[in-house]
Amino acid sequence: MFSKNTLQKCLFTAVFVLGGTAITSNATAATTPGRTEFEILMNGKPVGRHSVTVSKSADITNVRIAIDMAGKIGPIGFTYRHRCEEAWRGTQLTSLNCTDKENRASKSVAANLRGTDLVVDGTGFKGSAPASLLPSSWWRFSTINQTRLLDSRDGKLSRVNVNRVGEEVLQIGGTPVRANHYRVRGAVNTDLWYDGTGRWVRTAFKIAGQSFDYRKVTTLTGSPRE
Repeated sequence: MFSKNTLQKCLFTAVFVLGGTAITSNATAATTPGRTEFEILMNGKPVGRHSVTVSKSADITNVRIAIDMAGKIGPIGFTYRHRCEEAWRGTQLTSLNCTDKENRASKSVAANLRGTDLVVDGTGFKGSAPASLLPSSWWRFSTINQTRLLDSRDGKLSRVNVNRVGEEVLQIGGTPVRANHYRVRGAVNTDLWYDGTGRWVRTAFKIAGQSFDYRKVTTLTGSPRE
């Protein structure tokens, strides 16, 4: 039997913390600007949206992330709102500023590059972290090459692991798309899909017997990739 707090903790950890061990792909190293948006389904019914918008200004890549969810698991209602801004110079994260609200509970994290470290000020962790650490924002395919991630909700340093399942064909906007399927195992069980160029195209997981699925609602051609 799951308590309200346990359901919320499991749900929002699944929605936001992912990553893995070293796995290769055909993903390009150059960041391509664009926008991707997913409709979040719970047991086939819409409960929210998740969008990522990537733009460039000179040598800086700017990223805006928005997640909004609301629904019920049995009699237990939940709401979730996440906003995050990332700045990158090439493959190096230079700053991060995120706010996160689960029902009435709020979290936040700010991180800035200082020399060879990321200086993190979050509700879950305050201190220095390796500059090579990536945030748990999913849109960068290289996230799956990490064994630790910076949790974009509260700044915690999370150990992660993932294995490649294989190649599958997904229907995106009525078009068949070949995608690589990765299975995350850790505090939660989550599955991720990226196409052959490293664009994020699907996420799925189960919590307390409920099935959650990300259905891409924007075109592949306009999607960002690193």
